[in-house]
Amino acid sequence: VQPIKAAPYFAHAQFSDTKTILTLANPGDEFPYVQAMWHYARAVGLAAHGDAKAAQGEVDAISKLEKTADFSNLISGGVPAKEVLQVAQHVANARIAYASNEIKGAVEHFENAVALADTLSYSEPPYWYYPIRQSLGAAQLLAGDAASAEETFRASLVRAPNNGWALFGLSEVFKKRGNEASAKASKELLQKAWLG
Repeated sequence: VQPIKAAPYFAHAQFSDTKTILTLANPGDEFPYVQAMWHYARAVGLAAHGDAKAAQGEVDAISKLEKTADFSNLISGGVPAKEVLQVAQHVANARIAYASNEIKGAVEHFENAVALADTLSYSEPPYWYYPIRQSLGAAQLLAGDAASAEETFRASLVRAPNNGWALFGLSEVFKKRGNEASAKASKELLQKAWLG
């Protein structure tokens, strides 16, 4: 049940503001996977708030859990717990780099996160809660590498068709290149895919 109990922390990392995330109670150490994802949500929130030092402390806590906690029950049940914790560390470090305006560092961490996430076994829902390529593509575009960003957004759409963030990113790539027709086509696909 640990991946299920961790899901709310992923939702908070994706949608909540830092204040809300920081008021989430520590789930305790009975379920180390859940505690790691609590640290992950806190790292993402703190990075978004611009507190890189505190965010890094949360990443360090995930790293410590990865090295010292007993995940044998999860691993024997087919859950790639340690690999997911490694993905969490890279994504959080990428967000810390973003907040520190170190875009190349963000690209590197997102690349590492994508490589690790690609090795995770198939699961419904997936072990990692969102397609990381959408973040990698955004970082590549901010780094001025529109060609890599386009490739990454297209790869994201192969794995997660009609992903609104990837479609938006692709339209931004085309806008940056001055390709208004392709930008408009991507935006139209986004409008069809995006609900609400």
